[in-house]
Amino acid sequence: MRTHRAPRPRKLSEVIAAAQNAARFSSTKAIEILAPLTSKDAASRLPTLLRQSLEGVAETISTAGAGASGGIVGRSFIYVVVLPTFLFWLYACFWQSQRYVAETRLTVRSQHENKTGTDAASMISKFTGGGADASSQDAFIVLNYVKSRAIVADLGGRDYMEKKFARSGIDYFSRLGKNANAEDVWKYWLSHITASVDTLAGILTVRTDAFLPKDALDVARDIVRLSEQLVNKITLRNRRDALSRAELEVTLSRHALAEAREKTLQFRNKNVIIDPGSRAASIGEQMGKLTLERIDLVNALSTFSSSLDSDAPSQRLQRTRLAAIDQQLAELKKKLAGAEGSDTVSAQIASYERLKLDEQFAEKLYSIAQTSYDRARQELEKQQLYLITVVEPTLPESATYPKVVVNTVLLFCALLVAWAAISLIYASIEDHMV
Repeated sequence: MRTHRAPRPRKLSEVIAAAQNAARFSSTKAIEILAPLTSKDAASRLPTLLRQSLEGVAETISTAGAGASGGIVGRSFIYVVVLPTFLFWLYACFWQSQRYVAETRLTVRSQHENKTGTDAASMISKFTGGGADASSQDAFIVLNYVKSRAIVADLGGRDYMEKKFARSGIDYFSRLGKNANAEDVWKYWLSHITASVDTLAGILTVRTDAFLPKDALDVARDIVRLSEQLVNKITLRNRRDALSRAELEVTLSRHALAEAREKTLQFRNKNVIIDPGSRAASIGEQMGKLTLERIDLVNALSTFSSSLDSDAPSQRLQRTRLAAIDQQLAELKKKLAGAEGSDTVSAQIASYERLKLDEQFAEKLYSIAQTSYDRARQELEKQQLYLITVVEPTLPESATYPKVVVNTVLLFCALLVAWAAISLIYASIEDHMV
């Protein structure tokens, strides 16, 4: 069983046909308008071309909509599309103020900037945008500053903006309002500057427009000046922070060294000794002498034991001296390395060596901190970041804006699309109400 589609209502069909014819005719005329504009007499031919195109579109709409509600489609096209476009063209040609553009290109370079890698991986990362170097990051800092409220305040705020963008010769719709608040001033600033960063080269491009060539040049130069001040401020702050950190490290290491030396002094005063190592050496010498003397006594007793009686006075005297030497050796051994007590030489040596190690470590840290401080103080006198002006701003000779042809054609096309959509919606609603 075949299904037949219901016929479209006549009124809706006429409106759709009118919109299609208008769109087709307007696109054709838009091509005819834009094609000859490359010639030298483009400006003089523009009013005639626009008039012919608008008359042709109006005639097409009037013919297509003659039977649809007494020509409502044609009249709405005149009021919604043709008249606003014509009024905008008059405004753009005879009233809208001309704007002049000044361009400058900046880049930020570091004194210790690393060389870019030349291997395949680094080149691929760079071209894919994954290898943004430090210069690109610094350029983005300047970019954010140029588009921020801070630069407006640094330029002079509302007074500066009114001086450049609120002159008496500027048309009403283009000038900065007299009662504009800070938010409006900032938005107006953003509408008159464009800034972008080339991530591969790290170059920031800034374009400023104003209503006088000198104003555009002055604004571009002020942006360069303030951007350089920003870079210098960042550099100075980084160097001062590094110097402050180095000075803090020197102070802390100096206190640590003084504390370590104070502990060593307390140890010496407590044990009444300068160096436990020298005391151990002295005890070792005494033990060596007593051991030699004991060996001589033992040899003498062995030699005369066969010829003299053990109760002989000389033998008793030697045995007494041998016992005294053994007692002295035992006492010296206890002083040198006893099992208990912290006053032994071995315990003193362990404590002293630990204190001396802490003192040497503190001295090393103090030396490193002092070296870092001297280096930071030397770096404070150097410029680490530089703002390089790749392209100096120059005085513009001709106006860049307004683009009368492009803006008029774009407005015409936008209004035409909006009118066609509204006409279709209106015709559809009217057909459903019948």
